[in-house]
Amino acid sequence: MRAAVLFLAIAVSAIAQKCDASLWQHVYHPERLQVLKKCVVVTGVIVHSKEEKDGDRHIQLKLDPQFSDMLNARNKAAQGGNLVIEPICVGAVTQSDAVTACKGFHSKIVIPKPGQRVRVTGSFVLDIENPGHGWQEIHPVTSIEVIP
Repeated sequence: MRAAVLFLAIAVSAIAQKCDASLWQHVYHPERLQVLKKCVVVTGVIVHSKEEKDGDRHIQLKLDPQFSDMLNARNKAAQGGNLVIEPICVGAVTQSDAVTACKGFHSKIVIPKPGQRVRVTGSFVLDIENPGHGWQEIHPVTSIEVIP
């Protein structure tokens, strides 16, 4: 039992070290995101992807079954039952209140195509921006890896 607890602590520590906390400097209006877990790793399939005016990429991820508890009612109603993942500062910023957050920074994350299976690492948050959000997401995303 003690060995299992130690292994779990090491695994959690390893996951926590995979997230880049410095990305929070480039999240515009970070108060709109309530952190649920500082660092998570999930897998699933990219369903949809679109550019946002704030320079982020809004991606819907169909989670593998073991991660289904990460979805709330708003994910199910407004995001097609998918988890939102948001790599930040990957595109042009045309939203005036988001310009400063991305100034001098451009994420090197390569955006996968719909249908690709991926492993995503980042902060697990509740997006409370009004009106109409309320879904859970990984934002900011530290990494996206295409996997078999």
